[in-house]
Amino acid sequence: MAKKIKIGIFGARRGLSYKNVASLIPDVEVFGVCDYNQERLKNLKEEKIPTFTDFDKFIEYDFDILVVANYCTEHVPYAIKGLKSGKHVLSEVIACKTLSEGVNLCREVEKAEKNNNFYMFGENCCYLSYILEMEKIYKSGKIGELRYGEGEYIHDCSQIWHLLTNSPEHWRNWLPSTYYVTHSLGPFITITDLRPVSVSGFVVPNLLSREFGRKGDDWGILIIKMENDAILRIIPWSVGLMILYGIEFMEQKV
Repeated sequence: MAKKIKIGIFGARRGLSYKNVASLIPDVEVFGVCDYNQERLKNLKEEKIPTFTDFDKFIEYDFDILVVANYCTEHVPYAIKGLKSGKHVLSEVIACKTLSEGVNLCREVEKAEKNNNFYMFGENCCYLSYILEMEKIYKSGKIGELRYGEGEYIHDCSQIWHLLTNSPEHWRNWLPSTYYVTHSLGPFITITDLRPVSVSGFVVPNLLSREFGRKGDDWGILIIKMENDAILRIIPWSVGLMILYGIEFMEQKV
């Protein structure tokens, strides 16, 4: 019988979706789940899945893949620790929050690859059925080469914002909209295998989303040049339907 691939998950909220998927794959075994919040680990004890609250001790155990699904803005330090420990790493969105973090992560990934340990940046929209079908069509050469494209991620979270945040300082309240780009950009990269070479970004000031506690901009627009000189216009994230009704909303407030 082939040896099962063992995964360790850091983050017992978003990370539980990986646990659920892994349970459906015969060749995969969930080694354990780590989270600093003990309340989130309680339900796992009923499933007899080992739980941990100390990441440094957790990463010392013998498992194959580390899934980094902790606090969105704190992925890099733990991804680097995972690579240094000799594990493959799958990181949730976002990859990093600063340029220096990105540089440090890339350097560590290059070192790890020499030892056949790999890093993957997770993006679920790349695996939607119609994206995979478009990838086949594009790579068959039937529709030519990408010259211009538009991608948008419109998600009205206003009614559930209180469930997604636990304090005014929560990362969702201040994260720039341009940081959450992979839902709208990722499919283009998957379909074409092209990479961005330059980007210009613009943001819409926070006038609407402040009504439900967000401090960051309402939404952003990116103009991206790809390596074949194609141009993309991307809306990385927005406050959703409030865009469509924003003028009426503001007039009612007046």
